[in-house]
Order: sequence, then C-alpha cells, then structure tokens
Amino acid sequence: MAIIRLMQESQATGKVKEIFDEIKNTLGIPFVPTLFLALGQKPDQLEAVWAQIKGLFGAGTLDVRTKTLAALAVAAALRSAYFVTIHAAALKRLGVTDEEIAEILEVASLTTGLNTLVSGLGLEPEL
Repeated sequence: MAIIRLMQESQATGKVKEIFDEIKNTLGIPFVPTLFLALGQKPDQLEAVWAQIKGLFGAGTLDVRTKTLAALAVAAALRSAYFVTIHAAALKRLGVTDEEIAEILEVASLTTGLNTLVSGLGLEPEL
C-alpha cells in the first residue's frame, strides 16, 4: 500500500494528463502504472522521470528487450517486487519466453550471491 496519496488517473489535467496519456500509449497499456500516479502530485518530477525513462529505453545501442532484461535482473537483485512484476510483464509483451525470464533471474541470483561472497571475503580482482 502506498504511503502517499496517489493521483487518480481521472483527476489528471493539463501536463499531467498529457504525460499519463503518453505513458499509456508508449507502453501499450490501458492504465497508468502506480509509480507515475504517485508522481502525478508533482508534475515537474513526473515529467523528469518519464523523460529519463523514455529517453533511456527509446534510444541507444541496446534494444528495449535487452534493457528490460537487465532492468528485471536488477529489480530481482534489489528485491523490488514492484519492478520485478512491471519488467516481467513488459518482457512478456515483447515476446520474451518464460525460459528466458527464468534464465536472466538465475543469472541475477548467481551474480548477487557471488558478489556477496567476494565482498564478504574482501577479495580484489586480479585484473
């Protein structure tokens, strides 16, 4: 449950409504994700966060599929149920299989565990 009041999509006007509509159109979903509803109370912050997400996922050397796989792995490593759910759903819309999702989560799990181990042991890279 959110600890702040979320803006209801039906209450959005002006810049916030425009951004909400763009988010739904860009993501190809019929709703505004909770993150953006929370930011709806602060239009400038909403605009800045959406611009950063849109800019990163909309351009660059890596494709959206690869970026979203990386985002899922990070979300899993950080134990963010919110973003694991969001990124897994996005990956499904992109045609990523259950096997691919499971494999990236296995990579995240192994890497997280190994990072804990080498950090705890105080190991330095030999390169």
